[in-house]
Amino acid sequence: MPKQRADAEGHRRMMCPAEANRSQCSLKKYTLGRGIRLPLINPAPSPAGSPTACTQRTITLPPEAGTQLWQPLQYGTTEWQRVYFRLRNAIEGMNGFGKDALYEHLESGGTRRIRGISAQAMLLAFQLAHANKRKLATWAGSIALNGDQPHRRPTRRRKTKPLGTWTPKGYLTETTT
Repeated sequence: MPKQRADAEGHRRMMCPAEANRSQCSLKKYTLGRGIRLPLINPAPSPAGSPTACTQRTITLPPEAGTQLWQPLQYGTTEWQRVYFRLRNAIEGMNGFGKDALYEHLESGGTRRIRGISAQAMLLAFQLAHANKRKLATWAGSIALNGDQPHRRPTRRRKTKPLGTWTPKGYLTETTT
């Protein structure tokens, strides 16, 4: 838990969650019994001893500590939700595209009739590559290049007569004028 803001060099004082009344720790006996709603932390024994945060009340962390866990958007904010759900929808859309039963049908293992995890993984990779190629070809066909019109799929494939021109045989007689 942060105890104070980072200094000019980026070092930050942090405290143990048990010290901040956010949890209970078996290494700090005075934190036990604070309430049943607080989680109990039981650090695994180590030959090196207890972590430094468990033996002191606060520790100072350098600016590079935790950089691999840093993310540009704060988790749970409205901006994070806007970006995250847009990306999530794109991934789920691609999953649905790959599961199309007329093409790759990724959800069915019957399309990859071969034994072994590595062989299954290779065939799945080929199916995903085909889905990506199909998606890119669809996209490339929908954009206009060099001032041309984009390729459009025809809306109707066969010509039909309007329903008003059809009459069953023998029921209507031709009228003469």
